[in-house]
Amino acid sequence: MQQTRLAKEGELFFRQWLRSPKSMGSVIPSSKFLARAVANEVAWQPGQFVVELGGGTGAITEGLIARGIPRENLVVIELDGSLAGFLKERLPGSLVIQGDATRLDEILARQPIGQVGTVISGLPMVGMPPEFQRAIIEQGFKNVRKGGFMLQYSYSPVAPVPAEKLGIEARIARFVALNVPPAFVWKYTRPQRG
Repeated sequence: MQQTRLAKEGELFFRQWLRSPKSMGSVIPSSKFLARAVANEVAWQPGQFVVELGGGTGAITEGLIARGIPRENLVVIELDGSLAGFLKERLPGSLVIQGDATRLDEILARQPIGQVGTVISGLPMVGMPPEFQRAIIEQGFKNVRKGGFMLQYSYSPVAPVPAEKLGIEARIARFVALNVPPAFVWKYTRPQRG
């Protein structure tokens, strides 16, 4: 059963990559090592929610569940209809929404959720138009609790977004060698004033 699901996941991911390489950060799904690294950086307390942008096939979401974050406290936004459908099957109990992450504010306003502890982005931000990057960052910080932050996993040791231009700070929180390709977990925070 597990092998069948993994084969379906890999095939779906690869087909999506062939159809639209720029919309996918990699040719294969994220590893369990990357999922664990992201999950370990998440700030979450009971009653809070974690929002994932670009859920793909759910590898990172599974890492969040394995960490102990309840499925009902996970909100996954995925633009692609095939991937969103796959996620709904794979993640019963989680809120999976087919939608555009640049409209996160509108999406979350229609949902019965409370405070968001962390926003995670698996979107391929490197090379995306500046207006797209700005929209993702602004929407993420608009919806995360005060003092909260965003996480971005990427395959580049260079910040995936121009942090200074966007008024945020970016630092590498984790490096994951056991991922294809090796990955970095970036932590975005608002600058501390005073």
